[in-house]
Amino acid sequence: MTVQDALKENSLEITEENLLQLKYDPGSVWGYIEVHIEQGPVLEWLGFPLGVVKGIAGQTRLKVTVKDSQRHARTVPMSMRQDPMAAATELIVLLESVCKNPKDFLSYDGHCNDISLESLSSSLVCAVGEISTWPSASNVIPGQVTFTVDLRAIDDMGREAVIYELSNQMYKICERRSVSCIIDCKHDANAVVCDSELSSQLKSVAYSALRKMAGDIQDETPTLMSGAGHDAMAMSHLTKVGMLFVRCRGGVSHSPAEHVLDEDVWAAGLAILAFLETQL
Repeated sequence: MTVQDALKENSLEITEENLLQLKYDPGSVWGYIEVHIEQGPVLEWLGFPLGVVKGIAGQTRLKVTVKDSQRHARTVPMSMRQDPMAAATELIVLLESVCKNPKDFLSYDGHCNDISLESLSSSLVCAVGEISTWPSASNVIPGQVTFTVDLRAIDDMGREAVIYELSNQMYKICERRSVSCIIDCKHDANAVVCDSELSSQLKSVAYSALRKMAGDIQDETPTLMSGAGHDAMAMSHLTKVGMLFVRCRGGVSHSPAEHVLDEDVWAAGLAILAFLETQL
């Protein structure tokens, strides 16, 4: 059943024309402010309840498939193996090395410049979240290993340079190991930079709200990059955006263990109220 069919069954006639009429006129929107838990441990580590987001990292998701003919694990001598699992393992270790030390793998050329390299050193992160083998039997050298790559950075040029170099290195490793390698890009989203004026105002009202609640505060409100995607990424196509992060215990999110302190939420509420008052 399609979404359209489900809507029709509930007497909601949705057409392309009707949806287009729902679009916001960009001229009618002043801006977009989002308050969200950090989904990371930085604010907790700094001991600060609130942080201002300077930008949202761009994201690339890859699906990497390494293939050869599956064979019996007992009968093929080690010297005669083309093992997709061993190759995939080397690729994953390569990924970790590139993301930990991008300057060791990237060069100052048309794919990357010194500004991008500097940005990557502080913002580049990556992970392999899924891995599967076929036929997935304990006594079989797998014929196929598939894993995902999630790679993010605040600098789009740098992120593209990492993907370019990473792909080249992966193909070389698989060629050396005599296995095939297919790299598919499943998702690609550019980074979003938050509006500097909105960020400055949010930083000021957050500091004032915390002073009102806790008294004298020595440190200024931290400025953070968001590694996770947010609604502000979509809204940035419509208007200027700003974000305020709320401290999150252990950096855990999307889990029953997700937790924020009531007073931190209250501080965020005071900050947003103060921000709105400055706009009236």
